[in-house]
Amino acid sequence: MAELETNVNTETEATDTGTETEAQDTGNDTDTGAELAKLKAEFAKQKAALDKATKEAGDAKKALRARQSVEEQAADAQKEEIATLRQQLDELTKERTVAVTSKSVFAFVQDEAAANTIANALYGATDVDAALTALNKAWTAREKQLRLEYGKVPAPGAGGSDGPTVTKAQLDAMRYTERLEFATQHPDEYNRLMGR
Repeated sequence: MAELETNVNTETEATDTGTETEAQDTGNDTDTGAELAKLKAEFAKQKAALDKATKEAGDAKKALRARQSVEEQAADAQKEEIATLRQQLDELTKERTVAVTSKSVFAFVQDEAAANTIANALYGATDVDAALTALNKAWTAREKQLRLEYGKVPAPGAGGSDGPTVTKAQLDAMRYTERLEFATQHPDEYNRLMGR
């Protein structure tokens, strides 16, 4: 019998605890609902104010147009057209500058995507860090390619004191720009290889 009374007391306590939790949850739902209703009312108030301000601005613009003379209206239209043309000119100037820069960079890195990235980053010098990072990646890749293609790449200003760093066959296989760069950096060795 004592066991039965203990079980009944335990079940009653559990039911009471569950009821308290439900009451707290209902209280939280009421707070959330009230807060949501308050936010909706504030949103509606702000939307109405925005709509009113937009309508007033439109009305003011119409009233201004009505008061303006034909010459003033033409001047305003001309100002808007000039602004549009100036924006288009800026866009074309950027495209042309980026294309020219990209072409110059491409001759150096021999990678079109890297050249475009570098040229875009350099335009207006807005993101110099990105340009330098892209240039470093492109240069590293180009250097690896040259090392694989020609073997040892001479350091700038290094002469051929310990023998030629480039053979005649390697010189003949170079593209014009590479041959020109080699001739500029190593004129004595270039002349020797060319038989001059």
